[in-house]
Amino acid sequence: MAKDLVCDMDVDEKTAKWKTAYQGKTYYFCAPGCKKQFEVNPQKYIGDSSTGHPHGCGCGGH
Repeated sequence: MAKDLVCDMDVDEKTAKWKTAYQGKTYYFCAPGCKKQFEVNPQKYIGDSSTGHPHGCGCGGH
């Protein structure tokens, strides 16, 4: 399992519909909104993954 860095949900890499590559690593997401938010500012999530969940991504994580 991978961790969606935007909303902190667990995502199965084998079945994940939304993923993106950044700096040679693949990141997986539970919803397209989480993927989009990550792609706008990846360092926000990679630099400190404990910053919390920005509501409104549409993932239903909280």
